Amino acid sequence: MPPGLVDMHALFDSVFASVLNSTILPPSEKTLLRLQQEGSLSVLAGTESPAQTLKIIFYHLLTNPAIITKLRAELDTAQTPTSWATLEHLPYLSAVIEEGNRLSFGVTARAARIADEQLTYTPSSHVKSTINKGKSYKIPAGTPISITTLSAHTAETVFPDPFVFNPERWLGDEGRERRKYQMAFGKGGRICIGIELARAELYLVTAALVTRFDMKLYETDDSDVAFMYDYQVAMPKLDSKGVRVMAKSLA
Repeated sequence: MPPGLVDMHALFDSVFASVLNSTILPPSEKTLLRLQQEGSLSVLAGTESPAQTLKIIFYHLLTNPAIITKLRAELDTAQTPTSWATLEHLPYLSAVIEEGNRLSFGVTARAARIADEQLTYTPSSHVKSTINKGKSYKIPAGTPISITTLSAHTAETVFPDPFVFNPERWLGDEGRERRKYQMAFGKGGRICIGIELARAELYLVTAALVTRFDMKLYETDDSDVAFMYDYQVAMPKLDSKGVRVMAKSLA
């Protein structure tokens, strides 16, 4: 190990070791199938999910010159070399990242939650007008409850013009209030355990590409980012070649 570097493997267990050495999990949860599933999920969550968000971000940046110009101007004021700790305090970059997360939807498949006690649901001011907002509903214990991020992130009462890429919606007091409706990483005790790693990737990659390259879309249109299929994450048309760009250095 080179001087000054910390051996992270000596500090933390791997996902597999955490499962196999757990004193809480029963033997039935330590099978080869479980390990395969944990490994596959870790790879998928660490690669495909942030890649989908970056695809959404850069498609909309490159189709909205005013947005990328404003973002580049903000990034030009940041210290160099730029760390994630610095980038996450830039308001417009943060707004771009939030909007990318919103329109990439995170995990789109429903993941049910089951409470072991009776719940009371009272509709908020953001629900559709067809719902009786003055009434509360009793949800029996043991009832599976789920929501898809597609519905949450496109609710017009929270996000006007929901399919428009608009970072401005995340700025100011209204923007800060809106962040509680961001569900790209889930919510509560089951929130994505890789949220900070994913956010670091999104901030660092977006900042690096925007400040170093002049990019133009190549044979790419809305159909290459439109939500057509739910494969745990939102996917476009099956014959899409993804978001393709031509890039040249700004230096």
